[in-house]
Amino acid sequence: MSSMQELRDKIVSWLASAGFIVAPMQGPLPQNAEWGLGVSTPPPLQVKLRLIGLKHGIVIAGIGVNFSDIHREKLKELEDAERVSFMAELTRRLLLLCPYCRLAVQGGMLTPELIIAEIVYYAETLAKQRLLDDLARLVNIFLLVNTELMHRFPEPVLEAAKHGEPSGTSFM
Repeated sequence: MSSMQELRDKIVSWLASAGFIVAPMQGPLPQNAEWGLGVSTPPPLQVKLRLIGLKHGIVIAGIGVNFSDIHREKLKELEDAERVSFMAELTRRLLLLCPYCRLAVQGGMLTPELIIAEIVYYAETLAKQRLLDDLARLVNIFLLVNTELMHRFPEPVLEAAKHGEPSGTSFM
């Protein structure tokens, strides 16, 4: 058994013991990946994360937070300068929450569609508590993005609540 396979098995054990739901990652993996795991928090709020084991002993934990169609439309209604200001402030807050995260805004600052946050580990220094703390940090990134969108654009949430419908929040 390879050392990356052993690391994968150890990570699966850590996550399962902490209550996460773990399964092999669906879909294509990066070319230099040896394995991938789809990880989600237990109900009621199931936030989906991913862990990818790369060659040379590197592990990446990540999350992607999609902007809902409603929030994309609301952002398009803003003036360009106001949209950039909102996204800059959101990015600043995300970096305060996780200063060592790699962040990317897909679609760019004028037409944001998705925020990706990743944390990189080297296999020889990866520890259970650090991984669990960082997964909690990634879940908090998901919550922060959604909270900021709901704060800036409360109308869809309030309207949906009146009708007992899903709020149109930006779930992954």
